[in-house]
Amino acid sequence: MAPTAAAAAVVAALSDDLLREVFLLLPTAADLVRASLACKPFLRAARNAGFLRRFRRRHGPLLLGCLLHHADLPAPVFVPSSPAAAAAARADGDFSLSFLPHGSWLGGGGGAPWRFLDCRNGRVLLKNRGTQELAVADPLAWSCVSLSPPPAARAVGYGLVADDGDSSVFRVFCIAQDSDGDGGVSSETRAMVLSPGELSWADVAVHPHRLNLTTASRAMQANGSLYWTLEGGASVVALNTATNEFSVLELPPPLRQLSFDVVEKGEDEDGGGGGGPLYLLTMRGFCVEVWAGAEDGGAGELTWARVEKSVRFHKAMAMLQHDSVEMYHHGLVVVGVVAGVLFLRHWNCLLSIDLETMKLRKLSDEDCSSASIYPYAMPWPPSFLNPAEHGA
Repeated sequence: MAPTAAAAAVVAALSDDLLREVFLLLPTAADLVRASLACKPFLRAARNAGFLRRFRRRHGPLLLGCLLHHADLPAPVFVPSSPAAAAAARADGDFSLSFLPHGSWLGGGGGAPWRFLDCRNGRVLLKNRGTQELAVADPLAWSCVSLSPPPAARAVGYGLVADDGDSSVFRVFCIAQDSDGDGGVSSETRAMVLSPGELSWADVAVHPHRLNLTTASRAMQANGSLYWTLEGGASVVALNTATNEFSVLELPPPLRQLSFDVVEKGEDEDGGGGGGPLYLLTMRGFCVEVWAGAEDGGAGELTWARVEKSVRFHKAMAMLQHDSVEMYHHGLVVVGVVAGVLFLRHWNCLLSIDLETMKLRKLSDEDCSSASIYPYAMPWPPSFLNPAEHGA
């Protein structure tokens, strides 16, 4: 038997399940995409939503960079995380979001009619300032799903939960407060959800108290829950997206005046049920710190402990900016953590720290002092997820 025929026979004898177990051992998503293109059986095995969720939870997404949204500019700005990411974005993406409805991103009055609300797994959640409708946009697929505005007098927070294995599956959560009938705000806070297959918003949770989210609070996501910071900085509100339950968690005192992000740590084959500790990553005293909060008994309260601390970055930051070290203490803001990279804003400068190598980089000279910044990671190449177009 010829070598090519023998190899084909071996591949044909392998089941899809066995191939997927082998694919899980590949080090990166790019390796998986290359391996799947070797033959149709490999491609068929890899294009399985359940498998892709497992692979993503074990290996993480492919980081492309950051989206910067200036409210007074006609289009968002994309800042790549590397030359390879820049090439991928130029080849496949429309990060100006020209495909959005209602005149694309361009609007009258000197500003954009859309504003960013969240960004997860390569999809961006936006809200139209005029019509109040929502949209979930995919810059790599040049696609957009329009959603009706939530039926609430006052929407105070949004969160996008996107599927790791199927690019068409997502849910949008809204934290809202209603009128009390006398022109005031209700003492309750409720959570609503809308998915692409649904025609209307559904109430999923009610908290008996008014939860005052910080101004322009953006959702953080880990352990199957969404988190928003509350005014005063002493606590966060959590919404478990599996059980649809609210909880308010007290933060450790050292983090109450600092910016941070929640992070996943370790493998989670079951999709994130929220049973493990909650990890927070922050920047304090020019050092990256990780704090772990674990439940103490059955009261739902968390006991916090610092579990990791990095080297100091003050000298490296001063060298990048050619400025004094003292200027960095108050102007440093944690933007987010994606794919093992911490993004920071210092005044008008965007920085990143690779959490594996602890390498600090200045990403762009673009002025980001007034911009909303959203790290952007590609879940999977659009063509990889669409077998109908490629005959697999």
